[in-house]
Parts: sequence; structure tokens; C-alpha cells
Amino acid sequence: MNPEEQLQQYKATRYLRNAKDEALVKRLEDIGLNLWSTDRDGNVISTRDQAHRATLLKLYIDTLHEQHLRNPADLEFNEANLRRKMSEKYSPPKLKNPVDFEPTCLAKFTKKKYALDALNKALLRIAPAQSYQDPSLNPAQKDDELSHHVQTPNEQIKFKLFGLDKQGHQVELQAKPLELFRYMEVPNFYVWCCGLGYDARLFKEFGADAALIVKDINAFIKRFIDAVHAQLPSAVFASGEIRYYDPYTAHRSQLIPIFSKHLRYLYQKEYRFAWKPEDSSDLKPFFVELGPLHDIATVLELA
Repeated sequence: MNPEEQLQQYKATRYLRNAKDEALVKRLEDIGLNLWSTDRDGNVISTRDQAHRATLLKLYIDTLHEQHLRNPADLEFNEANLRRKMSEKYSPPKLKNPVDFEPTCLAKFTKKKYALDALNKALLRIAPAQSYQDPSLNPAQKDDELSHHVQTPNEQIKFKLFGLDKQGHQVELQAKPLELFRYMEVPNFYVWCCGLGYDARLFKEFGADAALIVKDINAFIKRFIDAVHAQLPSAVFASGEIRYYDPYTAHRSQLIPIFSKHLRYLYQKEYRFAWKPEDSSDLKPFFVELGPLHDIATVLELA
């Protein structure tokens, strides 16, 4: 599709028409940061999921079109240049030990001490989802896991606004329709997160110097379930990949409690373990110990 056809296609819906200028700038950054990944050796490549790549490119170009409609300018877009710009602060990490595992794995990026504790005795910290709102966390970790929303200008709040003119007569004032926000609120729950697959960029994103690499996912899940069940026998367990949503194009019905996350975090490719207790009013972090994981896992350390 050529640029003019893409522009006309966007204009048919113009779903970003009420987004603020600064929101469009942030949107381009969020999408751009998801348009690169790393290969086995830690070198920058295009995002590995081609379906995600196609969706992200469309969203990025739609956003450029909205900016163009407000402030006409030459539209130029080069994916390779964008990838270089978005990854300019990244450099491949130097590893103490080589990558000798298959791409299909779970990867928990953390501090060396915690990674080795996890490998040697599988000492894992289970935290309430609410704790990820802590402002001390870095941007890759900080998120409101209990509240999500979508906002589409195709569903607007329209209203009439009245005031007085200079003569004191009542007149109708111009009122711009507002975006309609649809929220999903989720009760607090326990969660343990990791990445589905190894991506070297996550060392820097999470401020980590090591990663626990789980090579046998099924064996790990079984041990994990059993260990937590001993402490939370009545909690409802679920695990799986996170579904990432764009708040401007997703419908409220597409949000999945516990397993939905904003598009900006797509690069993390998160796999989540979650437990819903009967009473979620006052959840405290706790630890479980699965026993040594040397038979199903390894630790990758920075040199």
C-alpha cells in the first residue's frame, strides 16, 4: 500500500483525532521501542514476531498521519533508521558464560544474588500485583496492574455547554466531544513474572546483571504450582502469556483480567504466573522454595 492509500485508510476512521499532541509523541516512542529486539548474540534486529511487527508499523504510520493532518509536512519513514534511533543507547552485553540453551525458555532478569538463589534452591518471591505501582521501580517494572482502560474517539461523550454573553443572555458555547474511557478494574492478586524467551536488551531495561533461564518450562510450572499451593491452597491459579493492547484500537471486551498489559510493554514478551486468593484485601509478599533447579535451569551472568 502506498503512502497516499494508507493516509486515506486512516482518515476513514481517524481514531486518534482527539489525542493530545504530547500523547501522539509518547505513542510514537512507545511503538518505536517495540520495533527492535536482539538475536542470540545480543545484536539489534527487527522484532522477532512478524505479526506484531506488521501491527506496530501500521499503528506507527497511523500516528504519523494524525500528526501530518494537524501540521502538514513531508511524511518520511524508514524502519531501519527508526530501529537505530530507538536502540542507540543499547550495546550487546558481555556475558560471563555463553548462551547454550534453546530459544524456547523462560527468562527472569534480576540481580545475581536472586538468580543464584533461584537456581540453587528455587527461592522465589511472590508479590501482590498492587506492589508494581511502587514509584521506586524502574519504567520497565512500574505499571498499574489493577486498572486498564481503552479510549476510542469513535465512542464519544457529547454534551451541551451554556453560558452568558456580554448582555447577560444565555447562549450555547462551543463544546468539543470528549473521548470515552472504558475501564477494567481487577481485584488484587499474587503474581510472578518472567519473559517468554531470552532477549539480551532486558538486562538493561530491568537493571539486571543476571538472568535465571528455565529450559524445561513444563517441569518448572508443575513444581511452582505445587510449592505455592502448599501456602495458598484455596487460591485460583492461572498462567500464560500476556496479551498486549493498544488503548486506542482495542475494545473493552478484549481486555483480559490479570493477563492484559499496555502495548508499551510488548517488547518484554511476558509470561505470568498468577494466583487469585479468596480474600484480596490485604496481600503481603511471601517466598516459596521449590528445591534446586539445576536439572531444568541455568543462570546467565554479565561479565
